[in-house]
Amino acid sequence: MFEQHLPGYTEAFKTASWIVRESLHYRFHYFAGSLAEREIDHVVETQEDAHAAVLSFLNLSDPNHRISYYLYPDTDTKKQLMGNPWFAQSIYNDFAIHALYTEEHRVIGPHEDTHLLSLPFGLSVGFIQEGLAERMVGHDWFGDSFAGTVRSVVQEEGFAPSADFLVSHKAWLDTPDDFARQYYALAALFADYLIARFGKEMYFKLYSALQRDATPSKNGEQYKSILGIEPDALFADFMSGLAS
Repeated sequence: MFEQHLPGYTEAFKTASWIVRESLHYRFHYFAGSLAEREIDHVVETQEDAHAAVLSFLNLSDPNHRISYYLYPDTDTKKQLMGNPWFAQSIYNDFAIHALYTEEHRVIGPHEDTHLLSLPFGLSVGFIQEGLAERMVGHDWFGDSFAGTVRSVVQEEGFAPSADFLVSHKAWLDTPDDFARQYYALAALFADYLIARFGKEMYFKLYSALQRDATPSKNGEQYKSILGIEPDALFADFMSGLAS
């Protein structure tokens, strides 16, 4: 069983009146008359393409069961049925994704799927885990480049990137929501940086070695052991590259 930080999570969604559509790798749940129902063919195609792209990048085989995908027509319904109004969450132990699907926020694509399909590598610390998932998307939440999004706020008070992200899951959880988009973009850029500098094999070795419940010093030792560099020095080099 995987430990998950999701305050307020509830399973009221299990008794809701869903319409269900199955595809090769998914079981989609949505409501009659919803935008998701009208666009379900597009949703199926998008997710099947994402599923294939993620597994190809991870070099992993198909899991032996489908991903359950719950599509909500608004934030109030999502909060009522699963306990959280945020854009989307993947529930590791249920192999399920809960996401908004509205005119403003069609939250589909590879991000949440990456969290589930990468579980054979374990649960890395949040900055590293979210970096992989966001990298698979290829752009920020609004379709902008990761670098542009980060550089637009790098001098703003309240945006405070830290090497603590590399070793502490709590440090990632404590980032302010006001800069969530920018921190996710930063995480994606760091994933790109690691892969470009050390290669995918070493990246995934590090990803698997970092443990959410380990102390920062213990996680820090993994950087030195696997990559041959202390996390502070690694992060400083990464940030200097963003400034150039």
